Amino acid sequence: MDLLALPEREHRWPENIYAADGIIHNIYNAAIRMLRSNDAEPTRVAYHYDALSAEALPLLEAIESDSSPDDYRLLRDWLLACARLIGEVATMLKDISQNRHE
Repeated sequence: MDLLALPEREHRWPENIYAADGIIHNIYNAAIRMLRSNDAEPTRVAYHYDALSAEALPLLEAIESDSSPDDYRLLRDWLLACARLIGEVATMLKDISQNRHE
């Protein structure tokens, strides 16, 4: 369940794309590490869920909206794959949270 690397491009991506990609990967990887550690303390689960939904997904949306049509064609599959994986991890976190409250 690793996030894909940014797609290759003839010229380097703008630095803001690399910065956003790094933040997205850090948030996602931290959530995955917490899930694998089986340390599902409610505060930690909520923190990681919020980071994915309030930080990682909006960064993906910003990359999409700020991309030129040519760049978007290169980024489309990457954006969709990242959003799908982030959504899957967020769903796992939400399920853990709900199961703890039952």
